[in-house]
Amino acid sequence: METEITTDESRSQGAGEIYQAAPSQTLTEAVVEAIASASGLDTLEIADEFGPLYDVIDPSALDSLFQSGGGPSPAVGSVTFEYGDYRVTVDETGRVELAEQA
Repeated sequence: METEITTDESRSQGAGEIYQAAPSQTLTEAVVEAIASASGLDTLEIADEFGPLYDVIDPSALDSLFQSGGGPSPAVGSVTFEYGDYRVTVDETGRVELAEQA
């Protein structure tokens, strides 16, 4: 599971770090990888440091929101939530944007 770090002009303006989920990766996995990379923690240490992700968002709901499973069209848009020291925004393309909270 790797999360690709992409460069973006908004990063230099303090907007945060942007990651792109790998095609085989769930959004939940991408969020954890992105936070681990940004915070310098191992993915297994994230829950110890910030608490379980499921305390702030339902991982199954997040993963299924933007998936197409033969049913209705997947949602279009983004979801933003706070986790640990970060404001996390994910969208239907697998983009994960982290902004440190003040």
